Amino acid sequence: MKMSLQFKDLQVAAADRKRIEDRIRLALSRFAPLVQGVTATVTDENGNRGGIDKRCRLVVRLRAGTVVVNEQASAVMAAVTQAAERTARSVARIHHRAVDARQATPGAGRRRHGSRSAGDTLGAPDSAEAAVS
Repeated sequence: MKMSLQFKDLQVAAADRKRIEDRIRLALSRFAPLVQGVTATVTDENGNRGGIDKRCRLVVRLRAGTVVVNEQASAVMAAVTQAAERTARSVARIHHRAVDARQATPGAGRRRHGSRSAGDTLGAPDSAEAAVS
């Protein structure tokens, strides 16, 4: 899974960058085959003044579309964790909808040509053939 981390108005140590990347990867790991790429942008909205101003924006590109999640918290890791968890729930919802839609399509339950169901008996004529005789 390709991942891009961007930081604006924020100094982040290499160890913290690794923790952020690991947290996002962990949250999305079960959807790795579906995810084409992730962009994480972490910003400090009002600089050194403090408050609930750390924002994490995750953009996840899927085959079925794009998921964008924004979260805000007082600490960087809290914002990243909340965004990663919400993103995982959103990706799961999109995936389950796609699976349900595939199962609900007409013809999805049709038999393949030449296959027989449990009710078919070998050698018994079809009802249409029996009516002709």
